[in-house]
Formats: sequence, structure tokens, C-alpha cells
Amino acid sequence: MFKSIISLSSLLIGVALLLTGHGLQLALVPLRAEFIGWTSIDIGYLSSVYFIGFITGCFIVPQVVSRVGHIRTFASMTAIMTATVLGVALTDSFIFWLLLRFISGLGIVGLYLVIESWLNSQVSNEVRGSVLAAYTAIVLAGLALGQLLLNLAPPEGDQLFIIAGILIVLAALPVCLTRSSQPQSIPSARFSPRLVLKTSRAAVVGALIAGLVSGSFYGLGPVYGLQTGMNVFEISIMMSLAIAGGALFQFPIGRMSDRFDRRRVIFAALVLGAIMAGCALLVPTHIVPYIMFAFGAAVMPIYALSLAHASDFAEPGTFLEVGTGLQMLNGVGSIIGPLATSQLMFRIGADLFFVSLAIILLLGAMTILVLIRLRDRQSDHVVDFAPATTAAGQGALQMDPRSDDEDLASDGLANEDSDDEVFEGTVLPKDESDTYYQD
Repeated sequence: MFKSIISLSSLLIGVALLLTGHGLQLALVPLRAEFIGWTSIDIGYLSSVYFIGFITGCFIVPQVVSRVGHIRTFASMTAIMTATVLGVALTDSFIFWLLLRFISGLGIVGLYLVIESWLNSQVSNEVRGSVLAAYTAIVLAGLALGQLLLNLAPPEGDQLFIIAGILIVLAALPVCLTRSSQPQSIPSARFSPRLVLKTSRAAVVGALIAGLVSGSFYGLGPVYGLQTGMNVFEISIMMSLAIAGGALFQFPIGRMSDRFDRRRVIFAALVLGAIMAGCALLVPTHIVPYIMFAFGAAVMPIYALSLAHASDFAEPGTFLEVGTGLQMLNGVGSIIGPLATSQLMFRIGADLFFVSLAIILLLGAMTILVLIRLRDRQSDHVVDFAPATTAAGQGALQMDPRSDDEDLASDGLANEDSDDEVFEGTVLPKDESDTYYQD
């Protein structure tokens, strides 16, 4: 494992620099918008359009890579990201910011896809899970560190945008100068909503709820902090501790889900997250940042748990399609969440931030409980948990040890030799009476 990580050190250094700069601008944009005087609704739109660009990039970037290669794509996306970060400091035009946020979402997913595809091509199945764990830890550590960099300069000025831009553009150096051979292409994003539902409804609910909560938290958390009287230091602690909690508890909660029914672990995580959101409403404002560690520990692993539960029931050769479908659902949640939460914050008050999160989590928990009662079934074939983060792009699905060569080979045989019908690029059984919905 360590030999593989050392051989990939240049790429991982690029990831660390990229995610630190990205984490900084992710927290800085809503803060700057609040200082300008824009409403919570305006900031909610900025967050949602970013995730629209993120989803769009999953379909566009693979085609770009197939034409110009990984290195040129990475360099181009780095230039795009740097330009959008610096461009925000040029003007206070809301329309211009919306355009920049869309481009930023497209650019960051392009960078994720290139790095993750590259990493995937360099590791064997034996160490794939360990490399994915190291990659996930670096992603979350970079995001958390980026939040803390908010304290280097006043958010009202342009210095922090310049720092974020410098970090992002420096990420291109180790990647573009690496001696590792670049892979040929990135698989296009293909998925079937029908197949995702047939695989696991509980995973669908979990992925959607994870998107609703994470999109709202990243997009509006700094706004909530300012509106309730927090200073920049407290806001940075609040955001970074939530990410740190999610990073540290990925494995403990994941291993617990390997031993017990994953649906019940998802249910417990949703309930605990709702409780922590409720506690944030009851304690003094200066205590809220420290509650966020437990909130992140409960909420951040939900997407990975949902992906693991879906993989338990995924047919051989369909994991990439199912995983991509869950990621798209997560992205849809990340678009809707900030829009809905910002409306409540604008019309009623900042406290509705955590009220909204608590309600979303409780509704998700109730839905999971209903699904458990409807079909109290354990999987006959349980796949080991693998860490995942909604921050990463579609390419992380290729790194997942659950999408191994055997599954990919069976997928090719199914497409070539089977008489099954194909729906949106995914093999589905011709006789639907032989299928059933998993919970």
C-alpha cells in the first residue's frame, strides 16, 4: 500500500493543494456575498448553480479528456478554476457570479475526474481500497484546512481570493510534471434511474438526503454564522470541525455497517444528525461550532453508507451505473437543498438553517424506517464498506474496490452476448417479473 501511495505522491500533493484552495473559496464565496448585502435566497442560488455545473461536468469532461488527454484537460480546468475564483473579486454583479459559480462547478468536477481516473489506472485491486481511503482523507483534510485559511485575511478584501487562486493553480505543477503514465480515457457518465430504484430504494433516499444536507451546509453554513453573530474564526471552526468529524468517523461507521444492517446504520446516522441540528438551536451561538463535529460525524458518511448498501444489491457489472445514479441524485439534492433552506432563512430567520436540516434528516429517517418495516431483509452478499465523499467526482467510482475487473468484464459480456434490453446504457432484465425492489 505505502509503495503505491509513494509512487502516486505527485498526484496526491496536487489533490492536497487543489482541495485546500477549493475549500477556501467554497467558504469564502457565501461570506463575501453576505458582506455585499445579498439575501439568503441569492446565496442559495449561487450554491445551487454551482452543483448544476458540477453535474454538467460529469457528462462533458470525459469527452474533453478523450480528445486532448488528461494533462491538457487538467491544465485547462485549473486555468478555468483559477479564473473563476479571481473573477469573483472583480465585480458585485449577481448574474456574473452565477455564471462563475456554474463554471466553477464544471471545472472542479473536471479536476476530480482527471485525478481520480489517473489514480485508478495506477493501482491494483489489492491496494485499491487503501489508496481510496488515503485519497478520501486528503480530500477531506484539504477541505477542512481551506476553511481555516479564512483567518488569514478579512473576507471583505481580495487577499483570500488571491490565496485560493494561487493554491489551485499550484496544484497543476505536480500533476503536469508527473512521470506517471496517463490513462487513455474516462468512462462517460451513464446511469439508469430505473436501475437505481430497482437496486435499493433506501440507498436512493440516503443519497438524496445527503445531498440536501451537504449542499445546504456548505452553501449556507457561513451565512448562518454571520447572521447569528459569529466572527470569521468561529465560522471557520464550525465548518472545519464538521468536515473533520465526517473524515474521522467514515471508517468506524462504515465498519459498523459491515456488521449490522446498513439501513439501520443509515437510520441511526440520520437521527443523530437531526439531534445535533436540534442541539445547535438550543445552545449559545459560540458553542455551535463545536457541536458541528458530532453533526459532521453523523451526516458526512451517509452518502458512502448509501453507496455501500446499493453495492450489496447491484448486479455484476452494474456498480458504476448504480453509483453514478446515486451521485446524480446526490447532486440534485445539493441543488434543491440550498434553494429551499435559503427561502426559510430569508422569510423567517437564520435559525431556520438548522430547523431545515433537522426536518430533512428526520424525514429521511422516517422514510428509511418505513422501508425497513416494509421489507426487513438482509443482503445475502454484503460488500465491504469503502470510504467515499460527495465532494469527489464521478471518477471516484472507478477507484472503488467494489467496481473490480470481474464486474467490468461481466458487464462487457452482458452487453455483447445477452439478449437483455438496454435502458440508458444499462443492462436490465427483459422479464421484469424476475426483479423486485430492494429496500
